[in-house]
Amino acid sequence: MSEQKKTNKSIWIFVPVLGIVVIAGAIFATINKETPKNEPVEQTEAATATAAADVANNALEDIIKSAQSWGVVFKPWFGKSAPDFTVTDIEGKEHRLSDYTGKNVLVVFWATWCPPCHKEVPHLIELRKEIGEDELAIIAISNEDPGTLKAYVNDKGINYTVASIAGTMLPSPFADVSSIPTTFYIDRNGRIKLVTVGLVELDVTKAILKAEG
Repeated sequence: MSEQKKTNKSIWIFVPVLGIVVIAGAIFATINKETPKNEPVEQTEAATATAAADVANNALEDIIKSAQSWGVVFKPWFGKSAPDFTVTDIEGKEHRLSDYTGKNVLVVFWATWCPPCHKEVPHLIELRKEIGEDELAIIAISNEDPGTLKAYVNDKGINYTVASIAGTMLPSPFADVSSIPTTFYIDRNGRIKLVTVGLVELDVTKAILKAEG
């Protein structure tokens, strides 16, 4: 397991999309700074209207080129083994990333206060219904307290794993997430296939999971 480092209390800010995702200087606040304000800006409907039907059978490179509501981050990590970590879900169960080797894994960084994250939740719920846990693990990670997350999960009927990392140790690149939603696509061999920032719709997510790198 890679040596892990303690994450700071962070600001996760989703930056608006005008045709493409533009990542502005959203950075993690240090532990001694005040609680971050709720400042995400919701995407326009036009930006979230992806050409999902056209990318369903494309190679990963073609899917990336077709992106309208999301962008690509952490490129130097593509093809590398994902550092191991352990998080605790809102029910108190521990989840170790390496335990999911042999499955595709989505590690989604999000927050209940993030409008684009709200839009993405129904896509993830449907994805969980369509692809069984024997094929795909979905771990949604927030830095909010478990009580807040549990209330949201119950209200929205979320059917995938939701974990809090308040005070938890994570390695890079997971510790370096600065904008949400950010999703790590990890293949069956534990390698990072792609990392996206922004709203990724259901059909595009499925296409990424199927695509050749």
